[in-house]
Order: sequence, then C-alpha cells, then structure tokens
Amino acid sequence: MLRKALLVVALLLFAAGLWLTVAGDANGYPLALWGGGLLLAVLLENWRYRSRRGAIDAGWVRTDERFVDPSTGESMEVWYDPRTGDRRYEKVGGRH
Repeated sequence: MLRKALLVVALLLFAAGLWLTVAGDANGYPLALWGGGLLLAVLLENWRYRSRRGAIDAGWVRTDERFVDPSTGESMEVWYDPRTGDRRYEKVGGRH
C-alpha cells in the first residue's frame, strides 16, 4: 500500500516538474529531479531487496522461529545461513 502511494506521489512530482520545466518555470527542474529520484528509489528497492531464491544446501540451518504469514495464512519457518547471515522464510515442510 505504501509502495503504491509513493509511486503515485513520485509520478505526480515528476510529471508536474516536467510540465513546469517545459512551460519555462525554473522551479520545475528540481521538482522533476526529486520526483524522478523517488520514482527510481521505489522501483529499485523492490528489485534490490527481493529474495534471491536458490536451493537450500547443507549450510542452511532451520531455526526454531515459526509464524503465520498474514498475507497467505500459511505457517512459515525461518532458515538461516551462518556463512552469509541471510535469512529465508519457507512454508513449513516446504523445502526439507
């Protein structure tokens, strides 16, 4: 929800900045830069922090942490890779 709101705000800022810049207003340029920067940040954040899926090999350790995913209602367990510090959330019984 917040991501969508930020995307809308960023698009509006960027479009308003471009429109003002084309209309000859010097104040439109910074507005377009801020809108474009926010737009890139929101779009790249999703790419940067998405889960890197791969096989859970022998280095992964199942923790005692369990929770119910509020978006799906499924029981999840937490796996930890001590080599990298990565954590992964899997369905209970889903991988091993």
